[in-house]
Amino acid sequence: MINKSEEKNRFAGRMIGELSKAAHRYFQSEFKALSIGHAQIATIMYVSRHEGVSQYELAKYLHLDKSSITSQIRLMEQNGYIHRTPADNDARVMQISLTDKTREILPQLTAVFADWTETILDGFSEVEQEELFQYLKRMQFNARKKLEQIKK
Repeated sequence: MINKSEEKNRFAGRMIGELSKAAHRYFQSEFKALSIGHAQIATIMYVSRHEGVSQYELAKYLHLDKSSITSQIRLMEQNGYIHRTPADNDARVMQISLTDKTREILPQLTAVFADWTETILDGFSEVEQEELFQYLKRMQFNARKKLEQIKK
């Protein structure tokens, strides 16, 4: 027999998973014409806020290993969304920047994210939204802490 704690944990995990899958499907649908996947969108959004970020820093932020980030960056570079340049102080360090092509579609990308956020928060008061974000931040912290434990 499943106790209440196990039931709650399975239910929370299932709900989070369902929300994540729904977001991926929505973004995939919205970005299909641009030939951009949801993982690449996260890269674009981060680089837009941290122009010239190193490939290492980007991988760390996205929680990707070296080969995964290299493959993603290579594909995005081939598709004309980003470009890599060697850092001035160390040519082995590649800095990532957006192309003009990406800067042109950035408002569209941002609008899609804003629309999704508005959709999932429909009917929540400002107070409820603030509380929700605080809970989500705690959950995110707890998840990261657990993953760090697994690494060790």
